[in-house]
Amino acid sequence: MKSISRVLSSMSSLSIFLTLVMVAPFVRAQWQNPVIDTITNTQVQKATTLQSLCLDDSGMVHIVWQEQVGGSWRVYYCTNRPAGTWGVPQAVGDTTQAASDPAVAWGSDGGVPFVVYEQNSDIYAAPLPGGPWEPITTNTQLDCSPTIAVDGTGYPHAAWITDDPGSGQYKIAYAVGLLVVGSSIVWDIQTLAGSNLGPYGTGASPFIAVTSDGVAHIVYRGGDYGSYHIHHAWNDTLGGTDWNYEILYSGNANDFTASMVIEGDGDLHLAVSGNDGWGFPGRVYYLYKPFGQSWQQHALASLGYSASQPSLSVDGNGEPHIVWMETSGNFYTGNIYYSHKQSGNWQVTSVIGTDHFVPSFGIDGPGYGHIACHTGGNTNLYDIYHIRSGSVLTGIEELEVPAGENGPGKILHNYPNPAKSYSQITYGNAVSGSVTLKVYSSAGQEIATLLDEFRPAGTYTVSWRPRDLSAGIYFIRLGTGGSVQTMKCVLVE
Repeated sequence: MKSISRVLSSMSSLSIFLTLVMVAPFVRAQWQNPVIDTITNTQVQKATTLQSLCLDDSGMVHIVWQEQVGGSWRVYYCTNRPAGTWGVPQAVGDTTQAASDPAVAWGSDGGVPFVVYEQNSDIYAAPLPGGPWEPITTNTQLDCSPTIAVDGTGYPHAAWITDDPGSGQYKIAYAVGLLVVGSSIVWDIQTLAGSNLGPYGTGASPFIAVTSDGVAHIVYRGGDYGSYHIHHAWNDTLGGTDWNYEILYSGNANDFTASMVIEGDGDLHLAVSGNDGWGFPGRVYYLYKPFGQSWQQHALASLGYSASQPSLSVDGNGEPHIVWMETSGNFYTGNIYYSHKQSGNWQVTSVIGTDHFVPSFGIDGPGYGHIACHTGGNTNLYDIYHIRSGSVLTGIEELEVPAGENGPGKILHNYPNPAKSYSQITYGNAVSGSVTLKVYSSAGQEIATLLDEFRPAGTYTVSWRPRDLSAGIYFIRLGTGGSVQTMKCVLVE
């Protein structure tokens, strides 16, 4: 979330950048005229989770949910990959057994989604399509409420609640799928001894996020009722067993759920929901921790609305976006709202209402917002929906500089960001003229010239395929006549 000017101010070699015009990202509320896809139309009872949607590298959508079949729950999956058209929902795993609480994450290295769910008090996970569906746990104790993430090398990481027989308490369990033997994933499982879920631990659903190199961060509800707070546990290496713990405080007296995103350079973004003591209204707060620094002061993201169950996404400019459910007393109203920053202040926009519940949210590379949710809580007409924002949620402000003879230009977006082996840079120039597009290191060294030629007015896409570059922050500089604009790109290994 750091602005380019703030990043550059901490660098030692700035001479080449000091003449650049720094452009701050801005966010626009664009849920007017959303694109609404009905994924199912059976009106059988269904439910989504806070991690029921993920986006792949091409911006296609993957959704999981639980659905009643013959009096018990089953897990289903659907995607609009690769052609953008929704396929037929597919039952996941052993369809003869009850299954619930699915979560999905995209494995960029292997190019497949990973799904995790609970079945008969054990945790199952597999890459799709096809599985194989093998249990992570095979014990007699209760394991429930799984969450999943995939690191930059394709290793899946899962966390869940376990009834720990060693302590007689509910704890957080963690596993990483480090090896693939034949067609099976070998999971390295741990119980986090320092986790504290309180006496009602089965309601303390965790949320996991991982860095590109496999450091796991898990947030969950801890403590006792009346003083619940979000606890944060993290290790230091891929599969590491030495865990750090901290308690995070928002402006709520009780915190219940949290959603976390790790930005490419290691910044932590967190959305937390809770309430004021024993009563209501509910509120959603945003917390931010820049890499290597302390947590910043929390900010009220839901403003004067009563809010719960936030789902967080971070755009390519490092700006947070939160989708959440409205509450009224102890009930969800069926209205979904969107919180975003504009000109440094949080704003709230209505997304959709009357009968939409438990949104799971993500932003694709070009900046469109995607929501998965279920209906039926008010109407008993249960189905699964995908909602895409009518236009992009993010953009770049017009340059506040005098236009040269060629007029100003702007970088619209660079995607993917963080980048691994390539990033596509989309830019526009207002009138015909000379255009330069260059990449610089964080020390101000010119790395590559992607473009230096005459271009007619229009919008163009240029691919950058870094070769032999270390992971870190790089800057893409667009020059069009009398104007210059710069955007950050994070390169991961």
